[in-house]
Amino acid sequence: MTARAAVAEHAGAPVAGVARARARAFDGALVLSVATGLSGVLIYAFHVLAARSLGPEAYGRIAVLWAALFVGVVVLFRPLEQTTARAIAERRSRGADVRSVLRAVTIMAAVVVVLLTTAIVLGWDVISSSLFGGDATLTAALALGLVAYAAAYVIRGVTSGLRWFSGYGLLLLADALARIVVALPLVVVASEGLAAAAMVAAGVASVAAVLWAGRSRLGTLLAPGHGASFRLRSAASFAGPASVIAAADQVLVNGGPLVVVLAGGSGMSREAGVVFAATMLVRVPVFLFQGLAASLLPNLTTLHAQRDGSVVARAAWRACAAIAGVTVAIVLAATVAGPSVMALVYGEEYRVDALELGLLAAGVGAYLAAATLSQLLLALDRGRAAAVAWAGAAVVFVASYAVIPGEPLLRIAVGFAVAAGAVAFALATVVARSSRHSA
Repeated sequence: MTARAAVAEHAGAPVAGVARARARAFDGALVLSVATGLSGVLIYAFHVLAARSLGPEAYGRIAVLWAALFVGVVVLFRPLEQTTARAIAERRSRGADVRSVLRAVTIMAAVVVVLLTTAIVLGWDVISSSLFGGDATLTAALALGLVAYAAAYVIRGVTSGLRWFSGYGLLLLADALARIVVALPLVVVASEGLAAAAMVAAGVASVAAVLWAGRSRLGTLLAPGHGASFRLRSAASFAGPASVIAAADQVLVNGGPLVVVLAGGSGMSREAGVVFAATMLVRVPVFLFQGLAASLLPNLTTLHAQRDGSVVARAAWRACAAIAGVTVAIVLAATVAGPSVMALVYGEEYRVDALELGLLAAGVGAYLAAATLSQLLLALDRGRAAAVAWAGAAVVFVASYAVIPGEPLLRIAVGFAVAAGAVAFALATVVARSSRHSA
């Protein structure tokens, strides 16, 4: 029985049909949430180790490297991950050819990598001086890390599109485990170069682990299918809005240290380290959400391909309702225990006020709701509307930092909370209108 026939068969029993569809909407969410949770713990361990070993000044440069690397990776390659996941899930639901999807996305990734590495080489001295205090080692780590994660994000898209969620989880765990293993000598030697090398090794290890473990499963991509081939033009039309969303997303989530450093002033490297440590502390739910997000896009796309739009919208609203409860909890935890935990985990040099942590936590809750609604709009092929909302939020964030008085962390916290709240409201409005139109 085909997927479409199965949906038709259950049309006369709406309750059972909805229950089955809802279960599919969240397939893999538990597996990926556990994997991202464990990965998040190891990522926190890496940052705590680096912060305590290097001190705020040197750790500030590692924080800037982390931010620059993952802003670049997510902006350039998460859209390719999402394009791959959506295209493979949609075409597999119809029995259509998927080999052409991998071919098109690989070509796009290779072109971006060549252009990107060329730009880094040409701007080597400028990048080293403006971001890393003249340290060319960190610039080299940035270039190598971008190449490694280009491959990692394409593979993420493949595992997600195949709905091989345990493979996606393996990739995340291999990434985090390799990073902490390579960084362990920081316990006895304070080395920025070692911390940077650990970040590059993580990307390489994640690719190697999945290619080895999934060599037989990934071979199904080569099986012939019917229908027209997936064209580069199709990939670009989806990846364009997704790139805008990813760029704005990273400005909000990882852009704080970069904004602080690029704004200039004395002691900005140290301030960037404090900002990054504070944002990492309240971002635990973001790591857990990544598992849900990775499963939502291919699952919602499959449901949409089966013409079950009402269940698609309900699944997204259910996730947002759960996020609202989580937001209240993390705001309370951040304001009550956050300052003490910050000093305990990172050291007294990183102690901050409860107000900043509470604002960051509120922003995290709004960000999670916005990210969930974005997955829904991408699955419905409404990426352009989502891109406009996210681009506006990025402008609000940067502008807020420029006009708000006070210490850098307070300015970042207020800007993040306002921008994340704005994009969540805008996306909720778009989804509500789309739901009414569909009804």
